[in-house]
Amino acid sequence: LIMIDKSKLITSNYLLTRCFDQLPLIPKPVLTPTSELDNYVSSDIQLRENDDVQLFWKENTELFPILSSMVRDLFAIPASNTTVE
Repeated sequence: LIMIDKSKLITSNYLLTRCFDQLPLIPKPVLTPTSELDNYVSSDIQLRENDDVQLFWKENTELFPILSSMVRDLFAIPASNTTVE
């Protein structure tokens, strides 16, 4: 038995159920890459020339998870000024 409150005793099985078997409070809508891109294009978001693009996508990861993942992959490619042999 686990004592959480002096007036309430909770068995370990019940505690695990309370921690892991609860449904999410608000289910998130399923986004497809197309719908997410449509949402991004139709939004009023505008980046200026001096804005930090990586910071923008980090801050908007919840809003655009697929696009932000693609941007992280793109910016992970190191820039090179050597010619290809």
